Amino acid sequence: MNNGDIKRRIYKRRIEKGLSQAEVAEMLSISQTSYYKIEKGNTNLISERLPQIAAALGIKEDELIFGYLHDDGADLNAIISLKDKRIAELEKIIEDKNKIIELLYEKLDKK
Repeated sequence: MNNGDIKRRIYKRRIEKGLSQAEVAEMLSISQTSYYKIEKGNTNLISERLPQIAAALGIKEDELIFGYLHDDGADLNAIISLKDKRIAELEKIIEDKNKIIELLYEKLDKK
């Protein structure tokens, strides 16, 4: 379990739900400071509180851990398709950057 990824998902989901840190902290029966530390990853409480955090945010633990729901209607093919599309976009960016590098090398060679 990567706490860095999990804390980002917790933060993102809290913002999507329109909840403040204080509101989530209250749902978890902890102080806002303790909740702040969970979102910042400055504590080991993430794994201990994961079921409660997921419930407070209205999602399953799997979504916090893996970044998506892999059951209850989640379409893994759609997720894979989106990732494939993003990979193709990144490959195009790399190709364009490589062309720029080649042009710069050609320009340097002419000097």
